[in-house]
Amino acid sequence: MIAATQSNHPLGIITHPKPAVSPLDEARSRIRNAQMRITRPRIAIIESLMQHEGPVSIERIHQDIGSSVCDLVTVYRCLSAFENLGMVRRSYLHNGTCLYELTLGNQQYYHISCKACGKTEKVDYFSVEGMERMLQDRGYSEVTHVVGFFGVCPTCQQAAPTREMAPPMQRSVDSMMPEIQA
Repeated sequence: MIAATQSNHPLGIITHPKPAVSPLDEARSRIRNAQMRITRPRIAIIESLMQHEGPVSIERIHQDIGSSVCDLVTVYRCLSAFENLGMVRRSYLHNGTCLYELTLGNQQYYHISCKACGKTEKVDYFSVEGMERMLQDRGYSEVTHVVGFFGVCPTCQQAAPTREMAPPMQRSVDSMMPEIQA
């Protein structure tokens, strides 16, 4: 008789689960693999991002870590490098404010931001990898994407049900220009 460990049966194969890697350890590994130095400001930025549930502004990150650790320009540069390494994802508020969120060890998802109060909520992730692959097949390289959803949350709708919205443009830009007479 053949022992279970000698058979090709899947139950006969002994596997050991890989130990869970912390986001900070994963970040250090990616930074090292990119042949970048692991610096105090980079670790502080990652730790700040780990503290936040959702996307956060660069200014808030800088406020969290303090100006004694690094200046605001360093935060911008580090986040840009982290985005290139796939460690953070950039998103925006409806007013154009740039936000960053740590993606290490996290499930992928997007956000919807309330245009009235600025609150963000998670939206289940949907794959855009097929679109990125198609663009790469067309010859593009370093393909990335930014997806953002904006609306007015139910709480803000209840607080101001007759909220004034900006009236639609009724005249075209051309009709606003003075006519040139010959």
